[in-house]
Amino acid sequence: MALVNLKEMLRAASRGRYAVGMFDVSDLEMVRAVAEEAEALRAPVILGALAPDLEGSRLEYWFALAKLAAERSAVPICIHLDHANTPAQVKRAAEIGFSSVMLDASAAPFEENIRRSREVVDAVRDRGITVEAELGHVGNGWVGSGEGGESGPDMLTEPEKVAEFVDRTGVDALAVSIGTAHGVYIKAPELDIERLDEIRNASDIPLVLHGGSGTPDDQMARAIAHGISKVNIYSELLSAWNRAMLEALKRSPHMAAWPAVLRKNPDAAMREVIRRKIRFFGSAGKA
Repeated sequence: MALVNLKEMLRAASRGRYAVGMFDVSDLEMVRAVAEEAEALRAPVILGALAPDLEGSRLEYWFALAKLAAERSAVPICIHLDHANTPAQVKRAAEIGFSSVMLDASAAPFEENIRRSREVVDAVRDRGITVEAELGHVGNGWVGSGEGGESGPDMLTEPEKVAEFVDRTGVDALAVSIGTAHGVYIKAPELDIERLDEIRNASDIPLVLHGGSGTPDDQMARAIAHGISKVNIYSELLSAWNRAMLEALKRSPHMAAWPAVLRKNPDAAMREVIRRKIRFFGSAGKA
């Protein structure tokens, strides 16, 4: 199936009250796992790319793998640049063929966020590339990559600013901050569903939830029922894979074991997370 962008994929999810999973993927086996499990479940899916995985010539290798997966799949697949924060990152992704990008200027003041988001929309719209932006700021729930701290009330999306932001930027999807955080939670979040309802009432733009990993199922179900159309998952994939790989290494009689042998159980554990999320989001059978 041809590579698709976010627009129609998320509009359908919004109408159907389900969410499409965006899984950040860092290597060949992660790309394959997401594409193959989505196809098996007949679900639309989004392959997400993070800047550390695209440095130098990695971009070309990563995109070639993702594009091959999309072209071979029988279900719609979007290739999405996640959390770009510079025009250069967006430009590289657009030129190589990404179907969607996220410009994250959420930590900047409101007017600057609008300006930078609009600049990206104007730069890529003629190529058929969709743009996601973030209003409010989803912080980090852990310390481990040089960043840390928890999201606070002052970082949450202000519903009264949503309509203006959407109108002035022209973005296709809006990531909102309603209590989630990136990474591994220090404590379980409490999602502000009343705030989400106010955001939903302010605009019909598809809404995105970042920091989906580790969010309690009951709260995630409510968020989807109240308007979230895209959920980002990464840390849960890594946790499942790394735990299983640690066990595989402990059982190995030596350190010269073949990667293809070592990673069988880790890959299976990661695929189980993917299947569970797709079913839980309600997107199985929607492609």
